[in-house]
Amino acid sequence: MLYLVYLEDIADNMPIRKPLLNAHMAHMGTHAEAIRLGGPIMRDDGSAPAGGVLLIEAQSKQEVIDIIDADPYKQAGLWPQIRIHAFKDLINTWKNPT
Repeated sequence: MLYLVYLEDIADNMPIRKPLLNAHMAHMGTHAEAIRLGGPIMRDDGSAPAGGVLLIEAQSKQEVIDIIDADPYKQAGLWPQIRIHAFKDLINTWKNPT
């Protein structure tokens, strides 16, 4: 099943993001098979990240929670607001309606 994950950063996020970027990316890399899409959402002016979005394929929501909970950004308190929703990909039905 696919899960859409919305990760909202704290307001003063860069003191956490910058020093932990490599550790965060290494953690994401260990789950590369499951992560279908991922990246930062940006502040309205585009100047810096404001959070992130992931699309993760997993057997359960708990598996997704475990991936997020082990992330250095989560452990450092960067994401006070996390939303996880089951997601249904319909793009192929739009391309080739039957």
